[in-house]
Amino acid sequence: MKLSFFKTRKTRKAQSATEYLMTYGWAILAIAIVGALLYTQVFSTKKCAEGANGFPMAGGVSVSGNQFTVNSAGDIQVKLRNNLDDAITITALNSQTTVTGTPAIAANSEEVVAGATAITAGASGTCYSAETLTITYTVTDGITGMTSSGTISGRYA
Repeated sequence: MKLSFFKTRKTRKAQSATEYLMTYGWAILAIAIVGALLYTQVFSTKKCAEGANGFPMAGGVSVSGNQFTVNSAGDIQVKLRNNLDDAITITALNSQTTVTGTPAIAANSEEVVAGATAITAGASGTCYSAETLTITYTVTDGITGMTSSGTISGRYA
């Protein structure tokens, strides 16, 4: 009778230890799976690369602080910085001469300028990448047809 008592007690301990290990094993496995999914960015939404590249930082016109928006029709609103020591007048954005806002920009200052259908149109909320933006301007001392160009990337508003 003593022998069966010890055997039953030993079996209960083994079963308890097995259940303990299985419970923690499943918990660790679940954490590992969730961690792997987060690491591979399965749950993240696609992000657009946003910014302006290629514009001259000195001696020309540049996009100030990556501040621009493009709507689904391709209309652009952009904050431009005049890096020259003379005032300029923006005459076109990507050959579109419909420039609104404040096309005259004083020397070494910034203004917001808008252009209709200057960028390729796209669905609202989708990404656009490496769209060329060419800014044509006239310097107040009479030099016409000056250009400054670069690329912009972002999400249609």
